[in-house]
Amino acid sequence: MVKLNEALKTKLLGRLKQLEKKNLADFNVVLLPDFFVDHFLIMGEFEISLNRIKDIHLQRGGNLPGVSQKIHQGGNAANTALALVKLGVSTRLICKTDEFGLHLLKYFLGKYGVDLSGVKTDGKLAITTAMEFGEKHTNVMIGDTGSVSDFSFDILHEKDLDAISNSDMTCLLNWTLNKNGTDLARKTFGFAKENNVKTFFDTGDPSSRKNEISELVKKVLADKNLDILGLNENELLHYSNIKTDSDKDVVNAAVYLKQKINARLDLHTANFACTVDKKYTVIPTLKLSKIYRSTGAGDAWNAGDIFAELLDFDDDERLMFANSVAGYYISSSEPVHPTLETIIEFISKL
Repeated sequence: MVKLNEALKTKLLGRLKQLEKKNLADFNVVLLPDFFVDHFLIMGEFEISLNRIKDIHLQRGGNLPGVSQKIHQGGNAANTALALVKLGVSTRLICKTDEFGLHLLKYFLGKYGVDLSGVKTDGKLAITTAMEFGEKHTNVMIGDTGSVSDFSFDILHEKDLDAISNSDMTCLLNWTLNKNGTDLARKTFGFAKENNVKTFFDTGDPSSRKNEISELVKKVLADKNLDILGLNENELLHYSNIKTDSDKDVVNAAVYLKQKINARLDLHTANFACTVDKKYTVIPTLKLSKIYRSTGAGDAWNAGDIFAELLDFDDDERLMFANSVAGYYISSSEPVHPTLETIIEFISKL
């Protein structure tokens, strides 16, 4: 594995400090189709928490006090849109919810500048309750997918299509929870490429739809209209069908998968990030003294990856930047995405 080195850090900081923030807003990224309200329960260790819940159930109900709770925006597209706009890039979120959902979106995303004109309010709000257990914040998520589950290409209005055709990148996320996901991805990416727009796809965990993976690979992942596939090691296992016992095995599985598909692979794991195209580059993740959450780390990483891709960073710079954006997010006491200024300061202190 490549070690984090001062030369790469210096090179990345030099590039970031030369950026003109006013010029970043000229980049336009369209993201779709999911927004969730995330309700977090910060639990203790799993076995202890489970026993407490079991005791209450056995007594036929009762209260479980002392559980810290938070509510904020969720959904891969919504989170990534917010993270990108905080870095200075113009983003447009296209999703389907209800009037209350739009009100929440204005509170969580609109006030930071995310374009919400593509939000449809004739649907149902999607909600996730995430229980995070122990010091590692291992999460168990219980979800009501609302209108995320049936979002389709036919929902897109003419203004949505105009936004996609005029964007620098169109990103489709959370295929897993959308029953129309394969058709939506195929048609969206096809339309985007007709207009010379870069395309980015992160499917989410496909384990609940294993019987549809071969169709997804054939119609979307291996299709020439997909430019970048973002994924983690769990998703890589499903798409490569290769079990891995080491970091080297994971990289080899990514190289194998790349031989089957057209898109560049941008892989993030707990230990390293890797990009695989004509060659592969590996950069270790940051060693953080304190981690407050794991949920949302992948969205933050994708935002860093997309940002650096728009600005044509070198592979090693892009991976280190994405690692840093994710590292900042999970090591902050509050779930806040960095601005360009704060990420520069964060990297400087590494």
